[in-house]
Amino acid sequence: MYNIDGDMRAFVVLIFALSLGFCTSEPEKNPNRDPYSLETLLFLEEVLLDVWENPSAKDEAMSRLRYVCRTKDTDDGYLCYMWGLLEYHRGNYADSYTGFRKALEKNPNDTLYKNMLRISAEKSGNLGDLKAHSYDGEVLATISELQKQCRENQSPSLPTFQFLIERGVFTKDSLRHGSFAICFQKLAPDEQIVLQKLIKNPNLSYKERLFADQMKSDPFTKIWDTSSYYRGELGKEMVGATPGAVTATVSSNAETNPKNTGSHNRSETQITQAWRKVKLAILSGNEAQAKEALRQFLAEVQIVKRKGKTEAFMATALERAAKLLIEQDPQFTQFRSLAKEL
Repeated sequence: MYNIDGDMRAFVVLIFALSLGFCTSEPEKNPNRDPYSLETLLFLEEVLLDVWENPSAKDEAMSRLRYVCRTKDTDDGYLCYMWGLLEYHRGNYADSYTGFRKALEKNPNDTLYKNMLRISAEKSGNLGDLKAHSYDGEVLATISELQKQCRENQSPSLPTFQFLIERGVFTKDSLRHGSFAICFQKLAPDEQIVLQKLIKNPNLSYKERLFADQMKSDPFTKIWDTSSYYRGELGKEMVGATPGAVTATVSSNAETNPKNTGSHNRSETQITQAWRKVKLAILSGNEAQAKEALRQFLAEVQIVKRKGKTEAFMATALERAAKLLIEQDPQFTQFRSLAKEL
């Protein structure tokens, strides 16, 4: 059976290329929309140039970035993170801690924000504040405290390891081979046995974490299932795992298997599945089905366009990408007439 992952990947590449053609609006001084919008990136570029290349404007640039973080930052805390990162590199660890904390408040699940908050808390002497801040803050602060004990060859405490194990930080493998392995070996043998019995190894895949982080940072994930693009050939190994990492055979059954679509929002699932139906109809040589599927795809595009300016921008890129593929891709040679639908 023909595998359509490669075509879906090519489609996404074309989308990104086309999306550049829509960046025509003037940048705003204090952007507060999409963290990857042209306005935001231009604003950040201006700040970075002033910070690194214009000493007389450095303080003013940092002040502007701090203001945007506190009042008009994007939903995911990206500019707050950049403020924290710049302050960290300047050695202003207390301010960097504030920036990373603001970023994490806006996006509590970002692992990068969490790690930088922990490091800046350690550098600025704010581990106590971090520990009292939240559930995650207590875990992050405890990791830093244990790391400090191990680094200074202090005797680690059983309660510290026990707390982190109960919070799911350590696995049996990480205590054998990870950065805390040597420190763990300093515990008494009977203490090690007690702690190992407490560990419940999760079904963890670091590949899946990588894919999830990549998709999360891709703005098109809001409206399109980008998983097959980032998985690439790994999609063949993930049959049934996600709608974007399937062969044509699995795709045809996706609608009847809710497990395949449960982790995706409606927009990305429906619009991607609609285009996949177009491809399947083309492969089977059924022009009538291809036309119906294309109309469904366009209907989903219109739904996405009504959700907001950013979504409309990306949906238009999808629409134009579809038109170019139908007009120019060799697989559509016998179906060029479908372009009239666009």
